[in-house]
Amino acid sequence: MMKKIKYLFLLLLGAAVLLPSCSEDDDNSEALNWQKSNAAYIDSIAGVARANSDGAWKVFPATGLDENAQWGNEHCVFCNVIAAGGGTQHPAYTDSVTVNYSGSLVTGVSFDGSYTGELEPDFDVPFTFALESTVAGFSTAVQHMVEGDTWRVYIPANLGYGAEVKSGIPAYSTLIFDINLVSFRPVGFKE
Repeated sequence: MMKKIKYLFLLLLGAAVLLPSCSEDDDNSEALNWQKSNAAYIDSIAGVARANSDGAWKVFPATGLDENAQWGNEHCVFCNVIAAGGGTQHPAYTDSVTVNYSGSLVTGVSFDGSYTGELEPDFDVPFTFALESTVAGFSTAVQHMVEGDTWRVYIPANLGYGAEVKSGIPAYSTLIFDINLVSFRPVGFKE
């Protein structure tokens, strides 16, 4: 009887030691799979954008990087032009921008935006904020837009939130934004 109790005790002790490590490995595996699948997604978008067979794609290295150099996909934003605006000027990093935008993950889950569903510029209420307050990929793309442009922007994880977890956004997430640039002004501009 004593042998059975010792055996049961050792079995339970072993299970107590092994189970937490298994769930930790599962969590790490799940996070690693998420990271890899997001990197693969951005690589597939980059392939289409860099081929630019229909002329509807723009590729920009992150602000501050040499635009004439070759950069890996993790250093660039990939922009699909949905509609071209009539503006001629581009916002500066320090400008205040007014945009309609919708942000989602590669799974299609929406995490932020000034509108839901399809963009209706005549009815949707755009947000105004300092462009420099956004993630690097968002600000990079908007600095290349003109008033009236509507783009779908694909941002690799390191130009988004990287390893950081943000409300509803897992670490290493590719971010997808539909952005409509309504207007922009220097910060502090008064009419």
